[in-house]
Amino acid sequence: MTQLDRDRPLLLKLNRKKSIFGLWTIDESLEKLRHDFNIALQEEKENLKKFKNPNRQIEWMSTRLLTYELLDKKVIIDYNEFGKPSLRNDKRQISISHTDGMVAVQTGSKYAGVDVEKISGRVAKIAHKFLSPTELKAIDIKNQLLHMYAYWGAKETIYKIYGRKALDFKKSIRIEPFKIEKEGKIIAHLKKEKITSVFHLDYFVYDASNGNKYMVVKYCE
Repeated sequence: MTQLDRDRPLLLKLNRKKSIFGLWTIDESLEKLRHDFNIALQEEKENLKKFKNPNRQIEWMSTRLLTYELLDKKVIIDYNEFGKPSLRNDKRQISISHTDGMVAVQTGSKYAGVDVEKISGRVAKIAHKFLSPTELKAIDIKNQLLHMYAYWGAKETIYKIYGRKALDFKKSIRIEPFKIEKEGKIIAHLKKEKITSVFHLDYFVYDASNGNKYMVVKYCE
């Protein structure tokens, strides 16, 4: 893991074989992003006009600027009926995630999934909705919040890989018990109908210079 200059928006870039991962801190103003977004293809500029909310515009532009940086080219990002993103005229898979102040992009040749979350008290309030009784018992009480965010990020990542609706986080996605650390591996099982798939996910905690902490979970194949 190699962190770049903290004064630059691109915090982290990992290029492994046919997959690329990038993490971008969103600290530019809306006006600065609009200026930078002038390099985008005209179709993406037109798509931006559909969003009236400034925060949504910021997420849209930063996601694409990060993708351009990672792929070293300008591309169109399309979405299917389930909201799953894809790269036009590019066979690579792509997954996108954004949270307060951060955006992440993961590509892969076969599968790609990523989730980034700013760590706060939100997930603890809904843990019973996405964790099974067995998973709840496996939570480290001393690092409860961090552990819950790793579980949440893992299930979100699997959901994005699956790429369709109607997936029960408690019943369809099972996470094997794991020790929560600064970074590590998570083994996730996706069961849909009679088929079970196993995914070995990577996770790490990113400490931002402003004091915020972020949980990042990702997968590519």
